[in-house]
Amino acid sequence: MNSGTPPAPEERASATGLLRAVALYIEARGRLLHIEGQEAGGRLANLSSMFMLAFAALIIGWMLAAPALVWIIADFNGWHWTRVALAGAGIHLFLGLLLLAGLKSRLRGMQLFEESFNQLRRDREWLASNKHN
Repeated sequence: MNSGTPPAPEERASATGLLRAVALYIEARGRLLHIEGQEAGGRLANLSSMFMLAFAALIIGWMLAAPALVWIIADFNGWHWTRVALAGAGIHLFLGLLLLAGLKSRLRGMQLFEESFNQLRRDREWLASNKHN
């Protein structure tokens, strides 16, 4: 095509159609990313709240060597107060570790933007198959 002559109507129609198809493709992928972004945000919020609960349980486990309760139990059973304090801390640490194990299992199974990656993989496969035709 010469730079001085206008493009033929067929060339303009095919270029317009191509631009429209590209714009629709980008819009569809953008919508999918938006939807999956919202889902990922919800999942991450749930996981972060579970992490905060596990962290708080671990901290409280150490801080709740509650002197009054420790003294009451130790006095009632005739045990030394350090054994009672260590038992209480152990229970809270065990609960915190259980919460952390649950968090780890959820993180291992979590997949973010799964459908977007699947769509992009299908698009690459389609482009590769059409390139050879």
